[in-house]
Amino acid sequence: MSRGSRTITVPSLDAYWGSLSQDRREALDAIRQLLFRIWPGLKEDMSLNMPTYHLNGAPLCALAAQKHYMAIYIMPYDLLDAFRLELIVYDRGRSCIRFKRMSPELLDLLDRIVKYVGTRFEDSIHHGQQRNAHTFLRHEPPHLKHP
Repeated sequence: MSRGSRTITVPSLDAYWGSLSQDRREALDAIRQLLFRIWPGLKEDMSLNMPTYHLNGAPLCALAAQKHYMAIYIMPYDLLDAFRLELIVYDRGRSCIRFKRMSPELLDLLDRIVKYVGTRFEDSIHHGQQRNAHTFLRHEPPHLKHP
């Protein structure tokens, strides 16, 4: 893929998973298995250099191993508002939940979030907008932009 004068290399899913340390691979794989258990028809690909999961053609979430933490990015991130009180104890951004290690409590919370988000796509302010993952991660929706 080329953007301007630089070339961007997107790793394959196998290369991405193979590049992770064992503890990070196990933590992110626990979430990955949870995703496929809840939504068996989920499609997995590499978007923005991280494993991304699409439900019925729409991006549901992505997983990432960053330098100091791991994260799950929820694409229709406005739906995370339903969990705001439970998420207070976690380090999070607009669309991501960051963590350093997996815990049964976090896995249980992610189970509930993924089920909720997957059944409420139509309730999201992002429903019907462009379906590229970068739309959800990088850009504020037009109707939320300040004049």
